[in-house]
Amino acid sequence: MFKRLAKAGIFTQIIVIILLSAVHYILPQAKLLPTADTGYTAPFGEWIYMLIADFPDLAQPLVVLLITALAIALNALLIRHDISPRQSLLPAITAIILMFFAPDAYHLIVTLACLILLLFSLHNVMGMYGQQYPFSKVLNATFAISIASMISPPVILFIFFVWFGFFTFRINSWREWVISLMGIILPYFYLALLYFWNDNLQYAVSLYGELLNNYTYTIQRPAPLEFVLLGLFVFWLIISGTKFLADAGEKVISIRKKMWIISHFMLAGIAALSISGSAMMSLLPLVYIPAAAMIAYAVSNGRRPWVHDVLLVLYIVVAIGIRMNL
Repeated sequence: MFKRLAKAGIFTQIIVIILLSAVHYILPQAKLLPTADTGYTAPFGEWIYMLIADFPDLAQPLVVLLITALAIALNALLIRHDISPRQSLLPAITAIILMFFAPDAYHLIVTLACLILLLFSLHNVMGMYGQQYPFSKVLNATFAISIASMISPPVILFIFFVWFGFFTFRINSWREWVISLMGIILPYFYLALLYFWNDNLQYAVSLYGELLNNYTYTIQRPAPLEFVLLGLFVFWLIISGTKFLADAGEKVISIRKKMWIISHFMLAGIAALSISGSAMMSLLPLVYIPAAAMIAYAVSNGRRPWVHDVLLVLYIVVAIGIRMNL
């Protein structure tokens, strides 16, 4: 079923995306217990929370729009770098399906805002390949990560994803390392200048100090259905990631290294989740982007499509059960 969808025409896949987006809009929002506490969110994240609170009726339509846009952007990125076949929207479809298990719109919009920036960073890191002086790519990638960390602090660990990219692409010049640090520091320097200009620098220092002092690594226990769905996702990711990385060795060097970059993105997402504490369930979409790429690849190139069909059906059924509060 899933593999047939991968081979279906582009028009059929567009219809599926529209239907899945409609299901996202119609279904009730998931009421996950261990969601992010706004007290652990950086200033830009709190600003987004305030905007959502002022316009609550726009939250759910905006979430559906952002999910669909992110999924299509991921699909275009994979096609551009020859990881996904042209005339295929399977990565986008997979990403939208994975997003069925996500927090309510109030918390999800903040994570999706981070994902927009991180996907831009992924695009720039992949674009480093073959460039003799990838200075602008490095600055763009790290600048985006720095701004994303102003929304949700754990995503600062994605800087390691960029540094792993240096080793993967054999970028040995010291300039790229310095530029990557500049990309991380500059947004915070500009933020400090903004607070200083408005005579609020002391407030900014106390705000970040309180953020660090109140940060906790305690992870709340998921509900039974949530635990089941997490298990399904992890199992699906393992079998798909194994196929993805095993086939990477058979690709031409440019595609192989870009597939490794996606795996580095996944590792950075897992690292960010591991230090997010009570915000872990809200930040789960951080790993959905690389997971969608791996699952879509495994479905298109695997020899046992029935395994993915079973996991797909189970995932959708349990995710809908959670959203229906069963």
